[in-house]
Amino acid sequence: MSYAVSDRRKTEAGEILLMLDAPGLGPRRVLDLLTRFGSPGNALEFLNSGAKTPARVREFLATAEPSHYEPSVNQTLRLGGDFKLWSDSDYPRNLSLWDGRPPILFYKGEIESLATRALALVGRVDPSEEGAAAATRFARKCVESNIAVVSGLAKGIDGASHRSALQPPPGKTYAVIAHGIDHAYPRENLDLYEQIPRHGAVISQFPTGVGPQRWMFPARNEVMCTLALGTVIIEGKPGCGSIIQAEFSFKHGRPVFLLSRNLRVGDTGWAEELVRRGAHVIERFDQVIRVVEDTLGELWSSKDGEDASQPALFDVKGAAASKPKAALFDIDGVVVDTRDASAAAIANIAARHTGANVQPSEVAVMKAPHQALADLGVPNSYEVYRSEYDRAFADACRNVRVFDEVVKAIREMKDRGINVAAITAQPARRAAASLPTDVRSLFEIVLSYNQTRGHKDEGIRTALKRFGVAPEAAVYIGDQPKDLEAARKAGVKGVGVLWGYCGHSELMKWPHDLLLTSPEELTADVIEQLVDGGHSQATQQPG
Repeated sequence: MSYAVSDRRKTEAGEILLMLDAPGLGPRRVLDLLTRFGSPGNALEFLNSGAKTPARVREFLATAEPSHYEPSVNQTLRLGGDFKLWSDSDYPRNLSLWDGRPPILFYKGEIESLATRALALVGRVDPSEEGAAAATRFARKCVESNIAVVSGLAKGIDGASHRSALQPPPGKTYAVIAHGIDHAYPRENLDLYEQIPRHGAVISQFPTGVGPQRWMFPARNEVMCTLALGTVIIEGKPGCGSIIQAEFSFKHGRPVFLLSRNLRVGDTGWAEELVRRGAHVIERFDQVIRVVEDTLGELWSSKDGEDASQPALFDVKGAAASKPKAALFDIDGVVVDTRDASAAAIANIAARHTGANVQPSEVAVMKAPHQALADLGVPNSYEVYRSEYDRAFADACRNVRVFDEVVKAIREMKDRGINVAAITAQPARRAAASLPTDVRSLFEIVLSYNQTRGHKDEGIRTALKRFGVAPEAAVYIGDQPKDLEAARKAGVKGVGVLWGYCGHSELMKWPHDLLLTSPEELTADVIEQLVDGGHSQATQQPG
């Protein structure tokens, strides 16, 4: 189905881009507003009039205009591209099942008939000859089986997969990119930018005119893995973007496949970890088909053109409400703020060891304590830290700052039957000192460095196992990029908060499901909406 792009539709696209640009909203929150209010105009009207709209959002909306974003839309059309809105009947079906899908998709080519039978083929940008050959063979098998090839248009395995799919007789291939559709990146694949729209599409969740930035690539991976019904890692390596793609696939219930060679050549630790988490090791193409049919058979075998408004694959309305849920919290920067306590403890220790009148304001509180002590001239700072810091920190925590609105929200969650736990990278003794007794009693489980050795994703999985809660019914709430990364690795929803130790620009660089600007925005309703796929109507709080 094609659209005559009316002025009204262009305005709606501009309104969506405006909301996506607002501080602290993000795609999931915008999509929730669009779903509840039915149109971008209605959603914006609510944001402008809502008493609970955060001040940062109100200030942004006071000067922002949808017309400021329409040049990006017009540039898309001048390039011969188009866009899909979240509610279009021909929005890609696989992607439409995700409650965090991009509210607007830009593309060049044709995506109206993008089949549900699609596989993502991914891998390293510097493959071996054997790896590139495997990508070529695998992509041709997809074409022969009438399966669309989805990849990321990067160098190496991605490019080899797209090129193979385009060989005569060409099949369908779709490139999901991490920048506007007007940018040809990398330059080595310029020919693919020109060829793919004739046999599929180049697709982006980012506005036309936006160049590639590092944080956009993980966000792109989540769209790519959800657009397909399985991810095949042809050839990877440690640190490869394919691992991020696999993490998102686990999160969304999509099967992950590894060609067996990944377990035999080079550093295989990354591959062994993916297998431990459920990736399938394969030797042949038909093994992929069998697993996908067993896992997602009804969707995989559905006919093109079927009604895309069927219940979501992952968050089926009604079923989600009966599942146990969990809200997992980082402690420092989310529930309490220990910066003043840490500064006071370090200043006291430094004063004793140097004889100087050290003030807390002089302490570089964001550094590790022993480094801050060294900066203040304390000899043997690491040994001093090990022997004195915990006691001094506990004394200083008697008047630790507690975010009362967060504590109120935790009480509401417990009243609703939501399981609550804390997972922190702090040692147990320090975590215990930072939590007042009445706050500590709210958490059913507290996992510290002593149990997780600093791996918060392992702590998240441990807590969920004890609660009997599925990852898709849980959130992890943190204030730093590493918290959002841990949520992604554990397959739970990630909530970033801006009242902690990191600012908006830093958190925006990492994939998250929700970004909250003030403690008042964290409520039981917000958590339930997130884990229920936005179905809850208990609140209309936007921010």
